[in-house]
Amino acid sequence: MTSAFPSSASGRPRVVVIGAGFAGINAIHELRGAPVDITIIDRNNFHTFQPLLYQVATSYLPPEQVGATLRTVFRRQKNVKVRVGEAIAVDWDGQTVELKDGSTVPYDYLVISAGATTNFFGIPGMAEHSYPLYTMSDAVRLRLHLLEEIELAARDNSSDRSHETVVVVGGGPTGVETAGSLAEMSCHHIGGEVDLRVVLVEMMPRLLNTFSEQSGEQTLKDLRKRGVEILLNTSVKSADEKGVELSDGQRIDTHTVVWGAGVQASPLGRALGLELGRGGSVVVEPDLRLPGRDNVFAIGDIASPKRPEGARPFPLVAPNAIQQGKHTGKQIARLIQGQPAEPFEYFDKGILAVIAKGDAVAELPIPGRAGKSFKTKGFPAWALWAGVHIVYLVGFRNRLKTLTDWVYNFGLSSGGGGILVRASRGGKVDSP
Repeated sequence: MTSAFPSSASGRPRVVVIGAGFAGINAIHELRGAPVDITIIDRNNFHTFQPLLYQVATSYLPPEQVGATLRTVFRRQKNVKVRVGEAIAVDWDGQTVELKDGSTVPYDYLVISAGATTNFFGIPGMAEHSYPLYTMSDAVRLRLHLLEEIELAARDNSSDRSHETVVVVGGGPTGVETAGSLAEMSCHHIGGEVDLRVVLVEMMPRLLNTFSEQSGEQTLKDLRKRGVEILLNTSVKSADEKGVELSDGQRIDTHTVVWGAGVQASPLGRALGLELGRGGSVVVEPDLRLPGRDNVFAIGDIASPKRPEGARPFPLVAPNAIQQGKHTGKQIARLIQGQPAEPFEYFDKGILAVIAKGDAVAELPIPGRAGKSFKTKGFPAWALWAGVHIVYLVGFRNRLKTLTDWVYNFGLSSGGGGILVRASRGGKVDSP
């Protein structure tokens, strides 16, 4: 096979980045002034701001406000080429990445940042009948489905509540934020015509297991205040097209099961024959390089850095991916200059989870006091959460537009855009 990109005409080192998530784009940004030629490979031509996908799914934000095209992201970085495609193999000796279309991309330095995929933990029927919330396609698919179900419930006068019932599986940040947003959606988009029933199912004895017990209890209280039914110490045994069976023997009839209970590393690591750790992640050295391969890094959700005995693994959160990306860009620049790579150190900036509009919980580490954190809730925590997310959004336009939309919707209790657009069988969109 011939290479899709010949050897760099400039004679500069070629850096190939697989995956346009937080880790990948931050690695590239860190190399903006380096004497390298970069190719980023992703199956999509855009970067997705995953923490806000649930707001797309519940119609509070349009997709374009939580996504940015890669060519726009890197429009001022002249050493970057965007290649839309799916990496399926690597020729380690020949130093080329093979794409699904049969073409290859050569590299001198390779960064594997392919992220993660949904993990259904083998629950029967869950993969076929639930709506995960990890990609932009997931969010748009759930958004259209929810609006369809609301319309079906509005015209159904029977006692069957399956069309207006939503089961959210998982009491972590994704599940909590989705459940809270669905409760808000019930008020803002439906206007009382349909009483949306939201049920949150969590197998642990409390919500937000990675937060303090205090924050978990506050979240439980606030969600219940908004009408969310919460089932703790309960798991889903199976799912089908008409509902779910729970571990306590209860059955809930619904056409909408939102999966927020877990992810696993991208299968690319297994396909490449690499050493795997927890959740199928790729084992890497403390400096984030593959063992025995000094010019290959694996970062973000796909990576599992070696840690001292007894140390906790790094959290699978956006700040960790961002920091690993920046670290990797710096290390490639060091290696080019003949300097040794340095180990990665994660700086914990705290954790936040939004419960609903104007309500959240936040825990921020206190400098110099190991294991101690400053905890806040309610509007101050929500304002902090909103500010952090605005800062991390890619692209000034996205930040400004999202901020103004949030302020508008918050002030007027507006639901934003619950517009249902159906596609006809011929692929054309029906006129409203």
